[in-house]
Amino acid sequence: MLKPVYEMKIGTQSFDSANNAEALSINVDSDLAIPLDAFKVVLKPGDKTAVGSGDAVSIKLGYDDAPVQVFTGTVDAVEPGISSVTVSGFSLAAPLTRMRIHQVYEQQTAGNIVKDLASRLSLSIKTVDDGISFPMYVVDESRTVYSHMRELAVLCGFDLFLTPDGEVMFKNYQAKKPVTFTYGEDIIEAQVKVLTPQATSVKVFEESPSSTKGSDTAPWLSKKVMGGVAGSGDEVFIVANPAIRDKDTADSVAAAVLDALMVTLVGTVKTIGEPEVLLSDTIEIKGMPDARMNDKFEVTRVSHAFNMDEGFTTTFGWIKRP
Repeated sequence: MLKPVYEMKIGTQSFDSANNAEALSINVDSDLAIPLDAFKVVLKPGDKTAVGSGDAVSIKLGYDDAPVQVFTGTVDAVEPGISSVTVSGFSLAAPLTRMRIHQVYEQQTAGNIVKDLASRLSLSIKTVDDGISFPMYVVDESRTVYSHMRELAVLCGFDLFLTPDGEVMFKNYQAKKPVTFTYGEDIIEAQVKVLTPQATSVKVFEESPSSTKGSDTAPWLSKKVMGGVAGSGDEVFIVANPAIRDKDTADSVAAAVLDALMVTLVGTVKTIGEPEVLLSDTIEIKGMPDARMNDKFEVTRVSHAFNMDEGFTTTFGWIKRP
């Protein structure tokens, strides 16, 4: 039988399950809808808990002698208690949620803009797809750098997140070979929820009449819809963005936004610990009594828990793509 193990480094201190098991519990959470991955570790009190805010953090979870990296980040808070010390913090994306800059990009793809913004904080790049090309895109100080990156992801219909190694991912979801979880074997809990789409069509405004002549023409703002439409019906979702300046781009944005709106099935599944599955990966659920859960899904949340009561478990949030 495989034995759950952990390896962890906080600042200059190292912790692992083979030596005194100083960690009483370890929790790591990541979510496509939340800017920052987070961790919380409860440690036994002692000399090794002399860690501080800003210390680098690396956490590995797994089995036997092969734990897998599940988090890279820094300490945000240390809370000493009578019988334990709680250490918590965030991923390397934290500075993106505080940094504000002013930069104008001309004739650049969304991917190139994301790469440049990430480079300003020395973040490594794993996968960054091109996405939409913009004649001009303005990153202004009214919003954080992360907010601009998130907007670009929404416009392109991409996922934006950091890998457990702290590398930037900005890409369209592509189903891949799924990791399978089976009822009665490795599933502990599961839930499913049916959503009602908030709109059945999308209209893109803020184009100029020049958009009918191409993206390199001089634009001005107009309330007229210049072809940026997807879906049908009276329940309309409006996208207004002055960076969208030609019909093809407007159509692309409308389609991407509609695709996100049309997700109607979401859920969670708690399994025996699985450190290999990441955000935007594909899982397959089999054998559930509720047939709606027996399918392949995109992973939108990953929550690892390692403690003395349950050992190592992972909870996945998932959506069914339309």
